[in-house]
Amino acid sequence: MPDNVYIDPDLLRQLAEKHDGIADDTRKWAQPPSDWLNAFPETYGKIAHPVHQALVRYYTARERAGNALADEHQYTANSLREAALAYERADQDGSRDIKLAGDNVNPQPMPQVTPGGPGTTPPSGPPGGGPAGTPPGGPAGGPSTGTGPNGAGPSGPSGPEGGPAGTDNGRPGSGVTGADTAGPGSVPAAASSGGPGATSTAPASSVVPPVGSIPPGGPSGGPGGGPGGGSFDERSGVQSSGARSDVPPMPVVTPFAAAVAKAKDEAAEPAYVVGDAVDEDLVLAKTLLGGVLAAADTTAVGLHWAVAVLRGPAGTGVFITSNEGRGWLPPGVFLPQEVSTPWSWDEVLSDAEEDGSPWEGVSDPARILVEFGLAWGPKAGARLSALVSSGPLDPSLRSRFADVPMEGLVGPSDDLDLRAFTVDTADRLGLTGSAAALQHVASVPDNRVRATCLDLATDAHAQVGRAGTTPAEAALSRGVRQRIIGLLQNGQEVPAALWRELRDADDLLAAAMLSRRVDVGRVEPGALRVDDNPALRAMVFERRCNELALLLADEPTRQQLRDAVYAHAQIVEHPQFVAAPAAVATAVDERVVRPAAPPTSVVAPGGQVSAPPPVSAPTVAVTPPATPPPGGPQNQS
Repeated sequence: MPDNVYIDPDLLRQLAEKHDGIADDTRKWAQPPSDWLNAFPETYGKIAHPVHQALVRYYTARERAGNALADEHQYTANSLREAALAYERADQDGSRDIKLAGDNVNPQPMPQVTPGGPGTTPPSGPPGGGPAGTPPGGPAGGPSTGTGPNGAGPSGPSGPEGGPAGTDNGRPGSGVTGADTAGPGSVPAAASSGGPGATSTAPASSVVPPVGSIPPGGPSGGPGGGPGGGSFDERSGVQSSGARSDVPPMPVVTPFAAAVAKAKDEAAEPAYVVGDAVDEDLVLAKTLLGGVLAAADTTAVGLHWAVAVLRGPAGTGVFITSNEGRGWLPPGVFLPQEVSTPWSWDEVLSDAEEDGSPWEGVSDPARILVEFGLAWGPKAGARLSALVSSGPLDPSLRSRFADVPMEGLVGPSDDLDLRAFTVDTADRLGLTGSAAALQHVASVPDNRVRATCLDLATDAHAQVGRAGTTPAEAALSRGVRQRIIGLLQNGQEVPAALWRELRDADDLLAAAMLSRRVDVGRVEPGALRVDDNPALRAMVFERRCNELALLLADEPTRQQLRDAVYAHAQIVEHPQFVAAPAAVATAVDERVVRPAAPPTSVVAPGGQVSAPPPVSAPTVAVTPPATPPPGGPQNQS
């Protein structure tokens, strides 16, 4: 997919000439046959007068319609010419601004070595910031005070003498100055800190994002880009926000925005009507879902995904979920950073009595997004504006939200390629992982990747086994998985047939989950609360254990490590997962052995043994006192 779009003004003018020709031909076609109509009464007589009147009305209406269509073509031609002229002017203005910005940047002084050695003062150059002097506005190495293109503010650090400003991200020519704390897709402000006296000659101005881009954070700062507002990825070394902070802010058309714009144009083509309205949010949702389905390498039965667009006063939020677990996302898919999942916002999903999974187990992923929109929309002032699903849509949703564009049974599409990692995308761990998990992945050295993946698979297998009874549907896959993990722990090679057996068992487990999911078509939207389903949750945990084991089939990479951490977190970080302590058992029965004394002869004492004499209680005579105790009553005569 191309990273940029090239527009030729001459091509726009050629298209304008074609529209002019179509307009002329349409007007000629729309002209009524006046000579034939005038001769019609004389040719056919008065008896054909009603027919003559009908023909006049028909050709008059056709002339009006033809002229209206010709006017639209003429309007399109004029718009194309104006667009070509606007592009040329913008190109000229951009060139002029770049030239002006380059003129304002003072060259950095080259280090000079004087005969006096270190510590001596180099000869001063001409005043005003010559080659050996200090540039105006601050010491050398501070940010330049020149104005960037289009007056966007300071044009960034002016030279290398200020020292490195951040960590190299490993890409050639990178100069990232640190972690970008802005939300995904946002354009950071240029560097403004520098040496004393550095000032900015232009006020701070915001850069309008390109058409099709999604503002970060969703409406009113709510969900729309993940809780962290950007995903840390150790492969780039910084918080990957799709923008660099050492260059002037410039609007960048991301591949996601370009694919949405292309899909919008293709959606408008079949009608062949100029200016025909195309729902942008529906096209956006379909493009994203089609790319996910094309990139997802899974054949699980009954697994579906859905995408919803929520629009509010602060912008647009895009959300995706599946009907497995808490919105499980497949490996090998790199989503735009503007995308989020409703399961990342437990403060919206949960209340005081439950732990954030009220819709887990619902068979329709579109219904999950609708329920999330009803729960989150009033808090952010947003409303559902588009909904698509890879499965069939419930008719009750169409009737309840008749004004919302919806589409079901969306298939894979190659308009958007989500199979490769780019600076404006993130994998499933980057979108949903916690900061601790991301830092843990970054701290694993390359020589420990395989061992860490095996540890995660072993730990998940053990914890799920201790947490509860294994469902009967998962017994086969659990047994095969146990054999694979045992072979890997012993350093032995796993036969290919055993890997195939585990994949087949996992497919059977996915098919068995169909009957466990809940159909909520008869429940009114907004009133849905699903009862706890521990059996289905246990089957989901077993599938994540299978996923962790299957990641070990090939030589693990750092991306597979990130996928393993995500699958492990789907188990241990589940709000309703309770880790059981490992049982303490001994390999053999333990017995307490005491040393025995040497055998000796026991001799009974001589003599007779008689009973002790009887013991009787002493006889005590108690006589009353002669005089009453002090303070007692006195006898009266």
